[in-house]
Order: sequence, then C-alpha cells, then structure tokens
Amino acid sequence: MDLVVLSEVRWSYFRTRKQFLLSRFPDRWRILFAQPPGGGAEDPWEPKREGNVVYFTVPFLKPGTRNAIYNQVTSTSIGRSIIERTAEAHLRKMLVKLGAEPLPTVLVSNIYAVRALSRLPRKLVVYDFNDSPFQFAGSPAWANEYWNRTRALVDLFFVVSEHYRSELARETDRPRILLGNGVEWERFRTPHPVPAELASLPRPLIGYVGLMSHFLCFDTLEALRVNRRGGTLVLIGPGSPATDSAVQALASREGVRVLGSKPYEEIPAVMQALDVGLIPFRADDRHVTGINPNKIYQYLAAGTPVVSTPVLDLAEERPWISYAKSPGEMVQAVHAVLDAKPDRDAAALRAKPHDWENLALRMVTEIEKAVAGAPAGNRERASEVSR
Repeated sequence: MDLVVLSEVRWSYFRTRKQFLLSRFPDRWRILFAQPPGGGAEDPWEPKREGNVVYFTVPFLKPGTRNAIYNQVTSTSIGRSIIERTAEAHLRKMLVKLGAEPLPTVLVSNIYAVRALSRLPRKLVVYDFNDSPFQFAGSPAWANEYWNRTRALVDLFFVVSEHYRSELARETDRPRILLGNGVEWERFRTPHPVPAELASLPRPLIGYVGLMSHFLCFDTLEALRVNRRGGTLVLIGPGSPATDSAVQALASREGVRVLGSKPYEEIPAVMQALDVGLIPFRADDRHVTGINPNKIYQYLAAGTPVVSTPVLDLAEERPWISYAKSPGEMVQAVHAVLDAKPDRDAAALRAKPHDWENLALRMVTEIEKAVAGAPAGNRERASEVSR
C-alpha cells in the first residue's frame, strides 16, 4: 500500500514527528514523501530511500523564503498559481516514475500543496495537525484560504493536542483523533557520558534543546540567566531568522552558552547532562496554548525534570513536570527543582507511555480502518477531478 505524504518539512531536517511516525510504519506500507525545497544542494530532486520511505523534492509553494524575488512572485495570485501548477506537474511526474498506486492514501500537513492534493486521485486524505498552519513567523495573509481549501478535502485528522482537537471541532465534522507527541524512549533512557563541552561548564546546567523558535520568551531566558545560582544557561539547537539577533545578544552575556545545532544522535547525552530541561515559550501566544512538544517527553525519558510553559495535555507533576506562565514563575519553578533533586528514574518512567512505537501503531491502525471504510464514490470523484 502506498502512502503519499505532502509535507511542509523536509525528511532530513532535524528530526521531526514525520520521521518518528512514518519510519515505524509496517513493511506493507510504502511511504512516498514529497517535501518542499530547502534551497540548497541537499535537496533530493531525484528520489532517495530510507527504509520503506522514498523522499523527494517537489517545488511546492513556500511563503516567507529568503529569496526576495520569489517572495514577490508569491505575493500575487497569478504568481502563486504558476508555482502551484508547476508543483502539481512535478509531483505527478515523480509518482509515475515511482510506480505509485492509482489510488494511494494521502497524508498531508502542507496546506500550500492543496492544488496538487485536490487533483490527486486517492482513497483517503489524512491530515496530521501537529502545528497550526498560522503559527509560523511570516505566515502570509492568504494562508487562511489555503487552510480552508485543504480542510475541506480531509477525511480524517490526527491531532497533537486536545486544544487543537477542540478548535477543529468548530471548523469540521470529520473525525479528529487525538494522537499526541512522543519519544524514542529506549534511546533517551540509555545512559550516556556527559559531553565534553558541557562537562566543563559551571553547574547547575539549565538548558533548552530545540529550534530557536519565535515562541521563545527572551525575558524568561534573561531572568533564568540572572538567577542561575552560579550555573550556566545552555541553548542547544538550530537557529532561526526570527530569533538570530536575540540569541546572539543573549550569548554575549555572562553565564550563557549557545552551542548550536547537534546531530539527533547526540541529543540524549545532552539532555541527560542537564539539571533542568526548559521549554520557555511565550505563554500568552495563542498558538503556544495548543502545543504538545515532543521535547518534553525527551527530557523526561532522559531523566531530566522539566520546567515548561503549560502543556494542557500533560498534567503537572512536580518536581518532574512543572509549569510556569511568567519569567518570575519560571525562575521559582527551576529553583524548586534544583532544591528537590528529583529521582531521574522516576522522571523517565513518566515518558514511557509516549513511546513513538505506540503512537505509530495507533496511527497505522486508524488509517487502515478508515481506508477499509472509505466510500467508493469518493474515490471515483477523485479520479474525475484529476482528468
């Protein structure tokens, strides 16, 4: 069985929910992963294989790039239409080249691929709602049209949080399955030596591991720097144009170490070395309300207690899981964790139910059940649209 994935992120970018889930699909599924261009030499314009996943680049419409000319083109409906038609033709060519089924199942998370989606014959359309399509820096004014068109084509939603499931209930009557987020529990639980670049830093190590997202609250990070008890505030992860200048300013101050991006294989050792794991997002951001970040389960599996902006789908359980809505509350919660010295084995056990193996099995089960019950009429209409 073929699963065509119309993704908003690249297969090889960092480690994402897509990789964790799709790489665990059983061998009876072949994953044809269509990703947007990254703008570099690493773009796989020719298909590459990783296990049962074949991934390749399609020139999907992409807002907010660093190319001013491209951005000018996408600011017009005619320009967007040309790009979308090109992407659709390229996707069709790649699917023919790969010998895709005439009626595959489609998993979509890229709303800007909606033209290709609408004209692609398929059995079923599944949407993985991990992030709001409007939460990203530079989200264009015309994004809402693309979301509305995409949502109308979806037969089944997988949702990362109860908050988003409730929000979707106001927009669609299609099934909405709460899947949550997860962790490779054994990988993060297996003990590792402290990385050399962390071993020499003054403790306690109070750290954030992840994308330097526009969600980060730099007032909170500064408060933690000032109140670090002689230790080190550590930031580890890839940069972002939205926060580059703020990260650089923070890095210039005493008691801060910014270590940049690390290979995924090194992240368990990094997280295990921390005394406290942070998720210091802006609590008043309406999109933060709906998140259920997998890094919270990674911290816990590594045995590291977490202090985070509130995550509605995971109950606070101090001192292993603490929530804070302001810089002052975050500082107090971090100090409480440092004073409590919580049992790291107990922290790890709290993440075990969220292993990706469990979540992938549920996703596969629900998709196969939906495919088996998909009305034949929907398939015929999909074929007609493609002609």
